[in-house]
Amino acid sequence: MSRIIRDALKNGSAVILVLLVLLGIVFVRNFASVDNAAVIVRQSAIPAIAVLGMTMVLMTGGIDLSLGFVVGLASTATGFMAKVWGLPVDLTVAAAVLIGALVGLVNGAIIQYMKVPSFITTLGTGYILYGISQLVSAGNVITRLPPSLLAVGRTDLLGLPTSVYIALGIVALGWFLIHRSVFGRALSAFGFNSRAAFLSGLSTARVNVLTYVLCSSLAALAGLLLTIRVNAAQPNMGGGVFTFEIITAAIVGGTSLFGGVGSVMGSLCGVLIIKVIENCINLMNISYHLYLAVQGGIILTVIVMDKIRSRAA
Repeated sequence: MSRIIRDALKNGSAVILVLLVLLGIVFVRNFASVDNAAVIVRQSAIPAIAVLGMTMVLMTGGIDLSLGFVVGLASTATGFMAKVWGLPVDLTVAAAVLIGALVGLVNGAIIQYMKVPSFITTLGTGYILYGISQLVSAGNVITRLPPSLLAVGRTDLLGLPTSVYIALGIVALGWFLIHRSVFGRALSAFGFNSRAAFLSGLSTARVNVLTYVLCSSLAALAGLLLTIRVNAAQPNMGGGVFTFEIITAAIVGGTSLFGGVGSVMGSLCGVLIIKVIENCINLMNISYHLYLAVQGGIILTVIVMDKIRSRAA
């Protein structure tokens, strides 16, 4: 537990989160309530799953701009499999995650073996996925999903939906994978210097491809849980706005855009920071567009600071 706390405090994201919460308590009406805290936790659960995958990709020095479009594809697929085709819940969940894994495999293979930059690769595949989702669904929204599927993420336990507990379990597994496994050490080594990592005997190709597979799989799981939360499958779910939010959360949490550095607890704090800001803006009845502008300002500031720090080192 002390290691987890140190990880959160190391990059300052936990301190920023505490300061934002204190400011919200003092200046934002209705912020300091149990119900509002539960709202923030519920809204943070699904992004917390997606941000783990993005954290790993950023640690390699890459980026995955298809993440939000994987969410939309997984949402559309979930609606068709669960309601239109009537597949069992376990098969629907497994198939949705498998779709994400296949997308990640394609992304990783193109980036690793064809040496196409991750920015171009994932942007291209993202729009391909968006087009497929729109064509398959004809732009329609599938509502009133089967209760058995909704129970996966909406069953209430101690005042919180099961999606929150699923997110906690995924975060715990992600922490072990990044901070306690051979894969996590290889991930950092690859991000710092891929050539040196290869010469030291690491299977850099396998690490790079697997990272994108994990990222898209987690994005697909997030898409499935988002579909369950709103009880509607739609191709427009996720998209560029969701991707940008996840990238912002990871970078605010201390993950370097230039590779080699990343923290699960830092990224989790980054998600909470973004959601606290969004929550305060909503409670103050300020336009949502200001939230988008704030996100842009935050990510630009953090990237510039990261660049200055890397040059100083």
